[in-house]
Amino acid sequence: MLNEITFFLFQHLQNPFIVSFILGMLPISEVRGAVIYAFSIDQPLAIIPAIFSNILICPVILLFWKMLNVQKIGEFILGKSLDKKLLRFSKNYESQGILALIVFIGIPFPATGVYTATFLAEMIGISRWKIIAGSALGVLISASVTAMLLTHLL
Repeated sequence: MLNEITFFLFQHLQNPFIVSFILGMLPISEVRGAVIYAFSIDQPLAIIPAIFSNILICPVILLFWKMLNVQKIGEFILGKSLDKKLLRFSKNYESQGILALIVFIGIPFPATGVYTATFLAEMIGISRWKIIAGSALGVLISASVTAMLLTHLL
Protein backbone atom coordinates (compact mmCIF):
# COMPACT_ATOMS: atom_id res chain seq x y z
CA MET A 1 0.00 0.00 0.00
CA LEU A 2 2.86 2.37 0.79
CA ASN A 3 4.31 1.74 -2.68
CA GLU A 4 1.02 2.74 -4.31
CA ILE A 5 0.79 5.93 -2.24
CA THR A 6 4.39 6.84 -3.01
CA PHE A 7 3.96 6.15 -6.72
CA PHE A 8 0.74 8.20 -6.87
CA LEU A 9 2.31 11.14 -5.05
CA PHE A 10 5.49 11.13 -7.11
CA GLN A 11 3.58 10.73 -10.37
CA HIS A 12 1.39 13.76 -9.64
CA LEU A 13 3.78 15.99 -7.74
CA GLN A 14 7.18 15.04 -9.22
CA ASN A 15 9.00 16.93 -6.49
CA PRO A 16 10.78 14.53 -4.10
CA PHE A 17 10.83 17.07 -1.27
CA ILE A 18 7.05 17.56 -1.35
CA VAL A 19 6.49 13.80 -1.60
CA SER A 20 8.82 13.30 1.36
CA PHE A 21 7.00 16.00 3.35
CA ILE A 22 3.64 14.31 2.72
CA LEU A 23 4.98 10.83 3.49
CA GLY A 24 6.38 12.11 6.77
CA MET A 25 2.95 13.36 7.71
CA LEU A 26 0.98 10.20 6.86
CA PRO A 27 0.30 7.75 9.71
CA ILE A 28 1.05 4.75 7.51
CA SER A 29 4.59 5.83 6.65
CA GLU A 30 5.65 8.64 8.97
CA VAL A 31 9.33 9.55 8.87
CA ARG A 32 10.48 5.95 8.38
CA GLY A 33 8.67 5.53 5.09
CA ALA A 34 9.91 8.90 3.90
CA VAL A 35 13.51 7.96 4.72
CA ILE A 36 13.14 4.75 2.72
CA TYR A 37 11.66 6.78 -0.14
CA ALA A 38 14.47 9.34 0.00
CA PHE A 39 17.16 6.68 -0.19
CA SER A 40 15.33 4.76 -2.92
CA ILE A 41 15.49 7.80 -5.24
CA ASP A 42 19.05 8.72 -4.17
CA GLN A 43 17.94 11.99 -2.55
CA PRO A 44 18.99 11.68 1.12
CA LEU A 45 18.33 15.39 1.69
CA ALA A 46 14.64 14.66 1.13
CA ILE A 47 14.66 13.30 4.68
CA ILE A 48 14.67 16.85 6.10
CA PRO A 49 11.10 17.83 5.04
CA ALA A 50 9.86 14.47 6.32
CA ILE A 51 11.40 15.13 9.73
CA PHE A 52 9.74 18.55 9.92
CA SER A 53 6.34 17.26 8.85
CA ASN A 54 6.47 14.35 11.28
CA ILE A 55 7.41 16.68 14.14
CA LEU A 56 4.68 19.17 13.18
CA ILE A 57 1.97 16.52 13.22
CA CYS A 58 2.22 16.16 17.02
CA PRO A 59 0.80 19.61 17.87
CA VAL A 60 -1.90 19.07 15.24
CA ILE A 61 -2.94 15.82 16.94
CA LEU A 62 -2.97 17.55 20.32
CA LEU A 63 -5.11 20.37 18.91
CA PHE A 64 -7.68 17.96 17.51
CA TRP A 65 -7.56 15.99 20.76
CA LYS A 66 -8.74 19.04 22.63
CA MET A 67 -11.31 20.04 19.99
CA LEU A 68 -12.88 16.56 19.82
CA ASN A 69 -12.73 16.05 23.60
CA VAL A 70 -11.18 12.63 23.17
CA GLN A 71 -10.69 12.37 26.92
CA LYS A 72 -14.46 12.00 27.38
CA ILE A 73 -14.58 9.42 24.59
CA GLY A 74 -11.78 7.52 26.32
CA GLU A 75 -13.68 7.58 29.61
CA PHE A 76 -16.74 6.23 27.82
CA ILE A 77 -14.80 3.39 26.18
CA LEU A 78 -12.38 2.55 29.00
CA GLY A 79 -14.53 3.44 31.96
CA LYS A 80 -13.87 6.07 34.60
CA SER A 81 -11.97 3.72 36.91
CA LEU A 82 -9.35 2.86 34.29
CA ASP A 83 -9.03 6.52 33.34
CA LYS A 84 -8.40 7.44 36.99
CA LYS A 85 -5.79 4.67 37.27
CA LEU A 86 -4.00 6.03 34.20
CA LEU A 87 -3.93 9.52 35.75
CA ARG A 88 -2.53 8.16 39.04
CA PHE A 89 0.09 6.21 37.07
CA SER A 90 1.11 9.29 35.13
CA LYS A 91 1.71 11.44 38.20
CA ASN A 92 4.18 8.91 39.57
CA TYR A 93 6.02 8.22 36.32
CA GLU A 94 5.98 11.42 34.23
CA SER A 95 9.79 11.66 34.07
CA GLN A 96 10.09 8.05 32.92
CA GLY A 97 7.13 8.59 30.60
CA ILE A 98 9.00 11.16 28.51
CA LEU A 99 11.93 8.77 28.13
CA ALA A 100 9.55 5.95 27.20
CA LEU A 101 7.90 8.26 24.66
CA ILE A 102 11.24 9.06 23.01
CA VAL A 103 12.22 5.38 22.85
CA PHE A 104 8.75 4.36 21.64
CA ILE A 105 8.94 6.77 18.70
CA GLY A 106 12.67 6.32 18.10
CA ILE A 107 12.66 2.57 17.58
CA PRO A 108 11.44 1.97 14.03
CA PHE A 109 8.87 -0.77 14.57
CA PRO A 110 5.35 -0.84 13.12
CA ALA A 111 2.78 1.20 15.09
CA THR A 112 5.43 2.98 17.16
CA GLY A 113 5.30 6.43 15.64
CA VAL A 114 4.22 9.92 16.58
CA TYR A 115 0.50 9.23 16.16
CA THR A 116 0.37 6.28 18.56
CA ALA A 117 2.82 7.80 21.04
CA THR A 118 0.97 11.12 21.17
CA PHE A 119 -2.34 9.39 21.84
CA LEU A 120 -0.84 7.21 24.58
CA ALA A 121 1.07 10.07 26.21
CA GLU A 122 -2.02 12.28 26.21
CA MET A 123 -4.12 9.50 27.75
CA ILE A 124 -1.52 8.94 30.46
CA GLY A 125 -1.46 12.65 31.17
CA ILE A 126 2.05 13.73 30.24
CA SER A 127 2.24 17.49 29.77
CA ARG A 128 1.80 18.68 26.21
CA TRP A 129 5.15 20.47 25.99
CA LYS A 130 6.90 17.28 27.07
CA ILE A 131 4.94 15.31 24.49
CA ILE A 132 6.01 17.72 21.73
CA ALA A 133 9.65 17.75 22.85
CA GLY A 134 9.75 13.97 23.25
CA SER A 135 8.14 13.49 19.85
CA ALA A 136 10.71 15.74 18.20
CA LEU A 137 13.60 13.82 19.75
CA GLY A 138 11.97 10.49 18.91
CA VAL A 139 11.47 11.50 15.27
CA LEU A 140 15.13 12.53 14.99
CA ILE A 141 16.24 9.22 16.47
CA SER A 142 13.85 7.24 14.26
CA ALA A 143 15.04 8.99 11.08
CA SER A 144 18.68 8.44 12.09
CA VAL A 145 18.19 4.76 12.92
CA THR A 146 16.28 4.11 9.70
CA ALA A 147 18.93 5.92 7.63
CA MET A 148 21.71 3.96 9.35
CA LEU A 149 19.89 0.68 8.69
CA LEU A 150 19.49 1.59 5.03
CA THR A 151 23.15 2.54 4.63
CA HIS A 152 24.30 -0.54 6.59
CA LEU A 153 25.93 1.54 9.31
CA LEU A 154 23.88 -0.17 11.99
